[in-house]
Amino acid sequence: MSKFKNAYNLIKRSLFNTGWTCNACGREIFSGYFCDECLKNIVKIGENKCLHCGRQAPYKTEYCDSCIEKNIGFDVARSVYEYTHPLSIVIQNFKYNNARYHAEFFAREMFEVYKAEKLSSDIVTFVPMHQNREQKRGYNQARLLAEELSKLSGVKLEECATKIKETENQANLSMSERVKNLKGTFKVDGKLVKGKSVLLIDDVLTTGSTVDVLSTAFKKAGAVKVSVLTLASVSKIVKQH
Repeated sequence: MSKFKNAYNLIKRSLFNTGWTCNACGREIFSGYFCDECLKNIVKIGENKCLHCGRQAPYKTEYCDSCIEKNIGFDVARSVYEYTHPLSIVIQNFKYNNARYHAEFFAREMFEVYKAEKLSSDIVTFVPMHQNREQKRGYNQARLLAEELSKLSGVKLEECATKIKETENQANLSMSERVKNLKGTFKVDGKLVKGKSVLLIDDVLTTGSTVDVLSTAFKKAGAVKVSVLTLASVSKIVKQH
């Protein structure tokens, strides 16, 4: 490693505190990304999961209560973590508070799942944001994850869709309201997805409505397979109408 890269890594570590303090609670640590106390409560999804949507489950199952009879636009989805405290705080900071430096670490974690689950793909893409919202926030966290994952995997990154309608924040809506909210939202570039196996990246799988609608649009445009990879997923979605 060159002295310049050493200096770069030292500056980066000092500025962003990714190695001196726990990135969840702020406790002083001397190695790793999280302290031991936070690690006890950060749940990595293992073998006991839904084999379709990838959510944490009490046991391995083909379809869980959260995705049965819905989330059928994508072929398979996987997540690294269960979306619980304290990881949820870190993800919210990454998403809303300009903590972009988390993208590199999170993408490495996602890449390990990508390899373990054999999510082979021709292209990597991401859930787009409406340009007004992206300009206001300054970045799209899903794009940052996709960029890093593309570097790690060597799979080409493509911007396959644009969000042409600014929608209400999905977090405040029921499942049926989310689907209605997303109607006519995305425009897909068919030339980029036709005949391709697509890996779709997002930060959190909640109801799955967004990636499901977008995956369906990719399939209609000619994609042969759509796999979804998210940083985290909510393990239980109560049926809402």
